[in-house]
Amino acid sequence: MRGVVAAGNPYTAEAAAELLRAGGNAIDAACAAAFATFVAEPLLASAGGAGLGTVAVRGEAPQVIDFFSSAPGLGGPAPKKAHFEPIDINFGSATQRFHVGRGSAAVPLALPGLAEAVRRFGYKSLAEVVAPAVRMARAGVPLSPEGAVVFELLWPIQSRDPATVALYSDDGNTPPAGRLMKNPELADTLEQYGHNGIFPRAARAALLEAFGPDNGGLLTDQDLAADVGIHVLDPLSVQLGEWEAFTSPRVGGRLVASILEELGDAPGTDEVADFSRFAAASRKAHLTRAALTAPGNTTHISVLDIDGGAAAITLTNGEGSGHLIPGTGIQMNNFLGEEDINPHGFHLHHPGERLQTMVAPTIAFHNGEPVLALGSGGANRIRSSVSQVLYRIACCNQDLAEAVRAPRVHAETREAWVELEGLDAPEAVIAALEPSFEEVFPFPDRAFFFGGVHTVLKKPDGTYEAFGDPRRGGKAILVE
Repeated sequence: MRGVVAAGNPYTAEAAAELLRAGGNAIDAACAAAFATFVAEPLLASAGGAGLGTVAVRGEAPQVIDFFSSAPGLGGPAPKKAHFEPIDINFGSATQRFHVGRGSAAVPLALPGLAEAVRRFGYKSLAEVVAPAVRMARAGVPLSPEGAVVFELLWPIQSRDPATVALYSDDGNTPPAGRLMKNPELADTLEQYGHNGIFPRAARAALLEAFGPDNGGLLTDQDLAADVGIHVLDPLSVQLGEWEAFTSPRVGGRLVASILEELGDAPGTDEVADFSRFAAASRKAHLTRAALTAPGNTTHISVLDIDGGAAAITLTNGEGSGHLIPGTGIQMNNFLGEEDINPHGFHLHHPGERLQTMVAPTIAFHNGEPVLALGSGGANRIRSSVSQVLYRIACCNQDLAEAVRAPRVHAETREAWVELEGLDAPEAVIAALEPSFEEVFPFPDRAFFFGGVHTVLKKPDGTYEAFGDPRRGGKAILVE
């Protein structure tokens, strides 16, 4: 055994497995998978996006690599008119408005963040870690069924720019499942970046021109300086009996900790009681009503290695700005156009100010050893999804597959959402929730809406488990 991997796509997971087989540690593997998401999960992550990672190297205290985006505009000038336009996305049961365009892009930190994680905590060179993604981008990987659904939802954004359409589609229509997703320009960009961890000069110039003030964007040369944006932080910790969980100190991690502290370390007495407690804890951790209908365009990777290393990395690109950095194959984020990141209004952050994020990559120690890594996509549902899976493992002694597959509930101030598949008494659970919430929305099946909690575990007997959440096409690999 070299370790275990769980991720949101088979090709993403295989990139991590390749690094473990080559002698890399959990951080190398998770970062290799992260680079691979740019090819295999193209609307859930991007080199033009951002993320966070919680990591532990054997014998060292866990750390958080914070490479979530900051607001652009350092040194000015501001654009005379931002290229910033509303667009309505139909999710079936509801329509949600996002803002896209060149003025929706925040500072992209995915590449320097992953490079810093490899430099500080990995065993391998950046070139070795990037190599699987480079090969995938050149050869292409088939679009997954889950990926095709996301493209169908977000095609009104992707179809804004002819270059974006040409990258993702053969005929101008939404790409179907199985379509080979090649990105040779991205392959070249990543390969060059892998040599020294520096964004290629021509690519940097193209980024500043396309998303700078002259074209309605806000990015400046100062925003892209090497010393801007990447932070290594102490994690937030929460005790659950013999377990200690470490997560992001940002708002997403604080909400996960709040739920776990509310639940305590004693399991409920029955299914109805558990779901009532989960919903109540989720409601108390309520932050904002924004983005409740959005599926959450985010993905996650979890890795454990046999040397005692652990890594949980969550990546996001928002819904994408709809525009590529010319010549790079990279689509930029639209973080400045998402309501949950900008709850008080758009373009109000000071240049350089870090944007808030719900992502909460988490690792947990048992008896002083890192034995669990997990995290999720899912916008506001990240807090409830991560905390419920962790609680079921640490406090209810459920095995990994059982904990991840178990029905989930999420609650805000007035509404609750609950999965019915797998419940023994769905009518009783709904009836228990209805007195506390104005509306209860049942999902008959396990749903993409509730995130993808891809999870890995070292059991007390020393064996390993991994489980990719089927809600988001997850894949697990035990690496020998």
